[in-house]
Formats: sequence, structure tokens, C-alpha cells
Amino acid sequence: MRTVNGDSRDDWGRRLVRAWMVLLGLTLVSVGAALAGGTNNRSGLVAVVVALVASFIKARQVLDHFLDLRRAGPGWQAVFTALLLTILGSCLVLYVIAGWHG
Repeated sequence: MRTVNGDSRDDWGRRLVRAWMVLLGLTLVSVGAALAGGTNNRSGLVAVVVALVASFIKARQVLDHFLDLRRAGPGWQAVFTALLLTILGSCLVLYVIAGWHG
């Protein structure tokens, strides 16, 4: 049986379909959080945090399953995780700062 990066083609295809379904579900979670966010600061902050957590998980899915980072060493995985946390943490900090000054 043919393999793709050590997985059988069937396993590889199923893994990518599962990852795609997770991405789709998390997109729906993000949209739902945005729509339910409301106009007050607390509910808006909760919606942003939910969306950012979903974004982190989505980015990890893409990195792990579509770019095959799951096979990389722990150093590379840590670097990409740190980059994601830095970017998403910066987005959260900027949102909070904008709320204080808005």
C-alpha cells in the first residue's frame, strides 16, 4: 500500500478530513462567539477570548496536519507555539487597550 509521510493513504486522508472538520467546527464557534458577544465590555471580551482560543487551535491543526509539524522535533513545535501565543496574546492586549481608550 502506498504511504504519505509514513501513513497509509487512507489514514492520511481520514486524518486530514478530521482536521478539516475540526477547523469547520471551530470556525462556527468563532462566528457564534462574535454574534453572541453583545455590546458591553465583559461579553465582548469573552467573545474575543473564545475566538482567539479557537484561532489557536485552528492554527495548530493547520500546522500539525496540513504542514505536518506533528512530525517535527519538540523545538520546532515550541517555536511555532510561542509565535502563535505571541501573536494572539498581542491581539488580546490590543483589544483590551482599545476598550479602555474607546
